[in-house]
Amino acid sequence: MKKSLIALAVLAASGAAMAQSSVTLFGVLDLGYENVKTQAGRISGISPSANSSSRLGFKGTEDLGGGLAASFHLEAALNPASGIGSSGTTANNQSTTTAAGGLTFNRRSTVSLSGNFGELRVGRDYVPSFWNTAVFDPFGANSVGATLANYTLSSGTGVRASNGIGYFLPGNLGGFYGQGTYAFGNRANTETATGYAGTVNTQDNGRYVGFRVGYAQGPLDVAGAYGKTNFAAGTQTTTLAGFAATHGDYTDTNLGASYDFGVAKVMGTITNQKYNDLGALGNNKSVKGWSLGVNAPLGAGNVLAQYSAIKLDSAKSDKWSFGYTYNLSKRTAVYGIFARVGNSGGAASTAASFSSGSIGAVAGASNVNQSSTGFSVGLRTSF
Repeated sequence: MKKSLIALAVLAASGAAMAQSSVTLFGVLDLGYENVKTQAGRISGISPSANSSSRLGFKGTEDLGGGLAASFHLEAALNPASGIGSSGTTANNQSTTTAAGGLTFNRRSTVSLSGNFGELRVGRDYVPSFWNTAVFDPFGANSVGATLANYTLSSGTGVRASNGIGYFLPGNLGGFYGQGTYAFGNRANTETATGYAGTVNTQDNGRYVGFRVGYAQGPLDVAGAYGKTNFAAGTQTTTLAGFAATHGDYTDTNLGASYDFGVAKVMGTITNQKYNDLGALGNNKSVKGWSLGVNAPLGAGNVLAQYSAIKLDSAKSDKWSFGYTYNLSKRTAVYGIFARVGNSGGAASTAASFSSGSIGAVAGASNVNQSSTGFSVGLRTSF
């Protein structure tokens, strides 16, 4: 009898400890037929993220008592069209792209400590300056309908940064929210690379600092963000208006807002992406953009529409996007999206989707000042 009581006490204590911790498996699988036409040619096939980014993740929380909690988050990009991991950006916030293959947790890999003070998060995560272009876009940040401002983000830290320390305000501030991130480049003070002026020191390459502050109450949500990444002149490469371009420091400043009228939610963004030493020393240029979109419930689904535009000197691109998502359940939906991109002044943007593992578009000089169209239909489910 005594042994039975002891065993029951051990089991009860074990159950209490387990109740204080949780681990969750989650993910999204999205497969759609995508067709993108440019003046240089047409490409079509199955896209792994034609509506939302396909992913697989694990997250967990441990209650430490006294209102304090520790948690982790591991999230990997997937290509369900082939069953392998999607490509990703890694290596100290640089634009080093790994070939698609094994599963890597390059979407997010963090540990954090949270409490009444907010949350302190360490690891690889989304940068604060990215969120407005995703949250205030009715198409999210992936499909052929996504705002053109997403296509001109720095390939180094436009979306995520490694080696970061982030802080998030607590959620009890009367609608105000915010976060800040400092990400290390993890480079030695002796590291060098070839820039415009020959060999230059790159110890600061990949260092990011940024913040986002906002207010959400009732139907209104508005937020502003800023982020800057250090790069020695001529040592970083990104894609602008359809062409590869080298540059130095990168700064992203943006503002986003939405208002839910009940019958529809209207949203928009204003963006300014500054590239120092673009193509040449001292040539500082900004990609200026804006978007206006709507998300309107209709039946069991949502009608989506958006206009977005970007400008770099005389090069201009604009985009009309339309779509409909029909919810088969809380977790599963079918969708159809169409977009048309126009170019002038030397621009060559395309209507390809903005996502890891996307099929892309046929590039070429013949795309300059020409239009591009893209559409996708598919099925998305989450778990």
